[in-house]
Amino acid sequence: MKKMFVTAMIIGSLSIPFVALVQPAGGGDLTFTPPNALPVIFSHNKHLKERGLECSGCHYQFFQMAQESNKMDMGKITKGRFCGRCHNGRASFDVQDPKNCSCCHR
Repeated sequence: MKKMFVTAMIIGSLSIPFVALVQPAGGGDLTFTPPNALPVIFSHNKHLKERGLECSGCHYQFFQMAQESNKMDMGKITKGRFCGRCHNGRASFDVQDPKNCSCCHR
């Protein structure tokens, strides 16, 4: 019985990397609710599929994946942190231009 359990655990442990490989990329839409502003809708699909970005282009460099770990605010974003790393008017639309507010805040 013990030998069968150990064998099952080993086989299960070895299959974890293969299961992780077949998981779809993405993450769906995320909604952030900043104080005193309209909610921000972030689309993983738009960034990954439509823009051709990779998950690792942002995660663990600019964004951590644990909920509530990113203390974002517009002051930090307009200084080039978080979304402002790309949304600077060069790589993508400029978050400092008031006409672009509705690109994210809806």
